[in-house]
Amino acid sequence: MRLGLIGTGLMGKPMAEKLIEAEYDLKIYNRTAGKAESLINIGAKAFTDVNELANNSDVIIMMLSNYDAIQEVLFESNISQLENKTIIQMSTIAPTESLELKSRVEKLRGEYFEAPVLGSINQILDKELIVLVGSNEIQFAKYKKMFESFSKKIMYIGEVGKASAIKLALNQLIISETAAFSMSLGYVRENNLNIETFMDILRSSALYAQTFDKKLPNYLERNFENPNFPVKHLLKDLDLMLNEFADKNINTDTLKGIRKILVDSIKTGNSDKDYSAIYNSIHIKKD
Repeated sequence: MRLGLIGTGLMGKPMAEKLIEAEYDLKIYNRTAGKAESLINIGAKAFTDVNELANNSDVIIMMLSNYDAIQEVLFESNISQLENKTIIQMSTIAPTESLELKSRVEKLRGEYFEAPVLGSINQILDKELIVLVGSNEIQFAKYKKMFESFSKKIMYIGEVGKASAIKLALNQLIISETAAFSMSLGYVRENNLNIETFMDILRSSALYAQTFDKKLPNYLERNFENPNFPVKHLLKDLDLMLNEFADKNINTDTLKGIRKILVDSIKTGNSDKDYSAIYNSIHIKKD
């Protein structure tokens, strides 16, 4: 398999490391060339021209920030042809966007399927990333072993569009749970209540989610550096949800309120910080 990966950022880099560790002959491309240096040192072959990567790859994994970036790289960067190539789209995009990419790739006589993921850097390194595959069954069977390089849980969701939809449903919980917990924790702290007592009650209840403990040190220290997932990407996902959910007759008023919080968080300098930084816009620090 001549394997290429486009996008060696926050998620793409550790995924590339795992693919190299699994002895795949990996070609990589990133629009910011400096992000590829550490991968070159462990055996990846880097290209500064995406067209050259495409010419040297039969399978191309896309791990870019959004639909516009994917579209630009695939269709506006002088890739000469996609015939007989398989494009695997692994970012969080809307189902309608994924179906549009499938249509355009197939018109160029290539193959396309989606495999968005749930989890972040640590889950990749521990092979605990959840891969959600929207494809035909032949594609799923063919590429399952490759996904095992960084995942022990590879789930076949259905046709293209289905995996993107379930990923948005899951990411909606990330957004809503983060905002809800931030509100409760802020209130507990403002009332000088014992935080461990609050957490002990919460852990033994049906209300608990592991992410609360995972992010608790960030909230208590107001330290949101070294992001697993930045605020700006959370806002991107929320905007996808507003469009997609509303189209399916889902009331999005709650998300609209959280969107204001995310925008405020970005305006106050948290764009590239961990998404838990929205805590600062919910429990506002006193001067």
